[in-house]
Amino acid sequence: MPQEKESESHVSFGAIVATIGAILIAVGVAWFIALNWAEIPSAFKVVILVLATAGAYTAGVLLRINDYEKIGGSLLILGALLYTLSIFLIAQIFNLAVSIQAYAFLLLLSWAGIFLAAYIFNSSASLVIALAEFLLWISLQYFSFIELFNFSEKNFAVGILAIIYLVIGVGMYGLTQIHKATDHKFSNVYRYWTAFYILLLT
Repeated sequence: MPQEKESESHVSFGAIVATIGAILIAVGVAWFIALNWAEIPSAFKVVILVLATAGAYTAGVLLRINDYEKIGGSLLILGALLYTLSIFLIAQIFNLAVSIQAYAFLLLLSWAGIFLAAYIFNSSASLVIALAEFLLWISLQYFSFIELFNFSEKNFAVGILAIIYLVIGVGMYGLTQIHKATDHKFSNVYRYWTAFYILLLT
């Protein structure tokens, strides 16, 4: 039995070292690509971004299946961040983001995708990232409406944004209760974000 435990610890340690080595190699390749980013054709840039994001998510899922929960979770976080980065870089490649509303739309695509992935992969960390980007999107969309409809500060006051935060806070509380009733682990995430949105009102 002691030999089996020792063998398992060696296997676990070896897997961790191999994963760290793979990540370092990936960082090196990413650095090389970044240095030559300007010379890379646009279509190939998109392929690189898609493969990097898909690779991070795939590796994260596989590691979690094989009981490497923390490393797998970290790679899912990396996948979520790469997904966000990919959306904005692709928009930059094709010159799609030219206004506040365009950036708001990109954030909408970003948080919605990560939010969906959080439930698919049952990742609390991904949900936190999605909710953080949701907050940025709400704020950016608010200022986009100001720009779009040419509202002045008097008839489109910041108080409206505070009311929006209040409504979202109530919605978060509702999601907290729904997830709590089903004994879902995301209930704690929504509970903390409910408190955070209420604090924003101050």
